[in-house]
Amino acid sequence: MEYPILGTEPLPVEFANTLYGGVDCLSTPELAAGWFAEMALAAPAPEAARALRDAVHGLLDARSKGLPLDEAQVETVNAHAAAAPTALRLEPAGDGWESRWAETATGPAAVLGRIATCAVELLAGGAPLRRCAAPDCGVLFVPQHARRRFCHPTCSGRTRQARYHRRRTEDPA
Repeated sequence: MEYPILGTEPLPVEFANTLYGGVDCLSTPELAAGWFAEMALAAPAPEAARALRDAVHGLLDARSKGLPLDEAQVETVNAHAAAAPTALRLEPAGDGWESRWAETATGPAAVLGRIATCAVELLAGGAPLRRCAAPDCGVLFVPQHARRRFCHPTCSGRTRQARYHRRRTEDPA
């Protein structure tokens, strides 16, 4: 299966995008294991992953629409974040410094905890979230500039191509 991994988005956004367009990339243990393997993460139990994903997806979707956040979903994310055996560390990087997640334990709890913690940071940081403007997509993304409307250049290209084709067929002159 080809997973909806953009490779440019924060981890919680990539995780939320495992549910889009009626497709659930965590619906079976095999699909869930495949997605986590693609992301180079240890695969947790699919039920726990889906519970966190549904909460993260709901919160990011609400933020993208300017709606208030659901308290039950916030509690789910907070519970996973509280169980996270991870720590954010400051480490040297070239001439400067960078933050890097260090797992004080490994395994599924650490993976879901890190995703939940990153979701908390993303939501609290006020980063803008959008849905792709392509009619057949709808993937969530964090725009790097105010005019960005598509999750990926392929969605933009397909939309432009469809618009060109419509103009050519509607105006045969």
